[in-house]
Amino acid sequence: MKKLTLTTAGTAALLINSIFNPVFSPLFSTAFANDKHNGMMVYHITITNATTNHVITPPIVIAHNKGFHLFKLGNKNYPASDGLATLAETGNPAVLADMLSNDSSVSKIEIADFVTPGVPYTVEIIAPRNAQFSVAGMLATSNDAFTAAINLRAPRPHRYHHAMAKTYDAGSEENNEDCAYIPGPPCAPESGNDNIPGEGIVTVHNPVIGLSNSNL
Repeated sequence: MKKLTLTTAGTAALLINSIFNPVFSPLFSTAFANDKHNGMMVYHITITNATTNHVITPPIVIAHNKGFHLFKLGNKNYPASDGLATLAETGNPAVLADMLSNDSSVSKIEIADFVTPGVPYTVEIIAPRNAQFSVAGMLATSNDAFTAAINLRAPRPHRYHHAMAKTYDAGSEENNEDCAYIPGPPCAPESGNDNIPGEGIVTVHNPVIGLSNSNL
């Protein structure tokens, strides 16, 4: 049984910046919005992987109104949706994107590419001026950990803001740290991605500790 030795899951994060005027954007700013017709804006949201060892699988970027909640933390009455669980376990955002396409509180969805440490990735998305944004992607070297920045309000014209994401546990899969249940490196692609049901509650994720005995 191959076990992980990675110890940084608890520190994973996204850095999201947005600025309305690209002409005056500072060097670290990699997101902006331009005015469009009918109250719509073109936003550029940059996702920065602040870990040293984790790959973030293609994040989903969601523009929505203030009544939207990607998940509810620490409440057994609101377990992770099937779409969020799939993203957190496999890294595939398609199920969640399809589910949210029928949500009246969501105005636009975009999918990013893999985000590796040191290589920021920018997503362009058209959304209303008063939109909020939520971004989530799996930590590939985990059972069901995902990093997310949620309910971020769009900045005002000629302003920017950034947010450090947190790392969450979808609670849909047991955290056994066994490569037979994990899709990302250093686990081999052929190791599989099996599932043992988890806690059934979305929580803040504990660090990957490198379990060496039986599945826990």
